[in-house]
Amino acid sequence: MVQALVAGGTGTAGRQVVKEFLARGHSVRVLTRHGGAPGSEIAHFHGDLVTGDGLDEALDGVDVVVDTTDGKTKGTRAVLEKGAENLLATADGAGVGRAVLLSIVNVDQAELAYYQAKRTQERVYESAAMETAIVRATQFHDFIPMIAKPASRAGLIPAFSKTSFQTIDTRDVATALVDAALATDAPKGTITIGGPEVRTARDLTTAWKKATGTHGFVVNVPLPGALGQFLRNGSNLVPDNRFGTITFDRWLAESIH
Repeated sequence: MVQALVAGGTGTAGRQVVKEFLARGHSVRVLTRHGGAPGSEIAHFHGDLVTGDGLDEALDGVDVVVDTTDGKTKGTRAVLEKGAENLLATADGAGVGRAVLLSIVNVDQAELAYYQAKRTQERVYESAAMETAIVRATQFHDFIPMIAKPASRAGLIPAFSKTSFQTIDTRDVATALVDAALATDAPKGTITIGGPEVRTARDLTTAWKKATGTHGFVVNVPLPGALGQFLRNGSNLVPDNRFGTITFDRWLAESIH
């Protein structure tokens, strides 16, 4: 049995990674800044990646680490670079065998500040003294309702024009991360995974509207800036690296009912 630690284990992807380790019969800890929920059967260790507080205790006796931390806002981005440095240095000192990072498909091809921060986090992993692996994934299924739902209250549901997505379920992402963590041999290079389908933003948004019974008109909206260019170029797609098996429609059905 392997002892795993999931950094960001209370987040969208992290929760699924925890479940995947448990489903495979392994022991898992969650590293969190806020401590564990009362009555939780999973060991929660309070730690701060940026300051390093609590990391020694959390990593003591750990075999593998999976890092699903995020930092989309300017105020939280320190966790991506400084946090990665502290996590890996402490893990190496504790004798952890491997650390696996969750990142974003083609993150090195975008000029967005957030993507640049994630790329910096990748570089920390690439230059680490210990054995590491990086799994780059496409947008999660949750991305579509995250954009559509707030605006739908005004009766207009935005769909990015001239844009397609290859959304993936976080359970499939967790499978890839745990596979990389437990592989007998160290994964060679970056692992790239995408969902089972490439569909237009309008198609996905319309499917969400129908499944949820949301009222309003789906309207094509051009997305400006670096992100819009990135998406229109199809840089968010990896059709040759289909990994997920849980489609957007299946995810919708399971999420709603």
